[in-house]
Amino acid sequence: MKHTIIISRLIQKYERSKHLTQPGSSKRRVMLNIAKKELPEYEYENADIRDSFNQESLSLEQQGLIHLEWLKGRPVLSAIILNLDAIDRCYTIIDKIPPQKLAESVAAFIEMRVADVSTPWIRSWGTDTCTAARESFRIPHYCKEDLTFLSGLLDALLAYDGLHGESTTMRAFSTRCYQDSKRFERVFRDEFLHIASRYNQELFEICQQQELGIRDALAFLGIYARPELYEFSGKCSVYTKTGVVDISPLYPFGIALPSTLVEQMSDFCLDQIQKVIFIENKTNYDEYLLSEIQPDELVFYHGGFLSPQKRAFLKVLAQSLCPETKVLFWADIDLGGFQMFFHLQAIFPRLVPMRMGAEEVRKYKAMGLARSDEYLNHLVDCLQERQYSIFSDAIHEILACKATIEQEAFL
Repeated sequence: MKHTIIISRLIQKYERSKHLTQPGSSKRRVMLNIAKKELPEYEYENADIRDSFNQESLSLEQQGLIHLEWLKGRPVLSAIILNLDAIDRCYTIIDKIPPQKLAESVAAFIEMRVADVSTPWIRSWGTDTCTAARESFRIPHYCKEDLTFLSGLLDALLAYDGLHGESTTMRAFSTRCYQDSKRFERVFRDEFLHIASRYNQELFEICQQQELGIRDALAFLGIYARPELYEFSGKCSVYTKTGVVDISPLYPFGIALPSTLVEQMSDFCLDQIQKVIFIENKTNYDEYLLSEIQPDELVFYHGGFLSPQKRAFLKVLAQSLCPETKVLFWADIDLGGFQMFFHLQAIFPRLVPMRMGAEEVRKYKAMGLARSDEYLNHLVDCLQERQYSIFSDAIHEILACKATIEQEAFL
């Protein structure tokens, strides 16, 4: 239908103009310029097509929807201009909801669903989305046709809010949301993570500094593909609600405990432990157990950024430590390592870096990872803002050699 093509193209131009967002602020006409091929279907050299379009255009003009301009002395259109006073009727013709009404319905729907949400980042997303909808009629791309996807996405956001900081597996979370163990992963996971990585401040800062995989990002939020395993080695015992697990006979090889055990844990017995060491890289952790671990040390594989469940596990450890126990952290000498240090220090206030100083940068710079100017400029900003001040000497060395040091270099 040629009349729907004409009206649809005009509406597209209207929605990109100030007439939509700032009514009355522009004197420019919303029009299709035939010479600029803004209506390519109008083949004026083909008499049948031209005359058909002309007839439909004249009908629309008679209805007061558009105004026509013609080439002088020829039955050829030069421009088709939208009548801004007939906007609502134009939307009816093409069976489309006006942006103002659609945006308001999206905003009202979100406000209703998130009214009782307590998770800050979800509330921030809701506020920003509603503000954009009402002030500039901008809505998420998945709301253009209907609210079906938005409704399902909100189911996930509300279910996450209902966890109240507890952890769960992705399959259990999906079942909780949709009575379908795979629907979250197949349909809503990526948009859920997109929102979280923008509005969860901690996750946002991490993603700014390094590429975080989907599983790691979800684990940071407390949603797991499968339960985590916490690996450590040392002469100690773990107290649980059902008994005591003595880890000592497994020294120096260590053990891995599942995250599902955390809620059953109450304490660690650390009578023989004088030093706790966290090692971020798995290979370095394994090598340390084989060649360096001492009888008075408790050594943990730290892994990436801490998930809520792993933080809970480490808080049990923290409350079990004697005031004299040393706590050390060893990771890559880079922004990611610095961030991990401060996240861990929030649990262990006495935490100090291990093998992450200027001396190590100088020693291993030949095997360093070259960094971009943008990355190095960010480090300069950190120095000026006294961020990561405990690593300031190392940062100066990184800037001097323009490279960071990964733990594998020590091997």
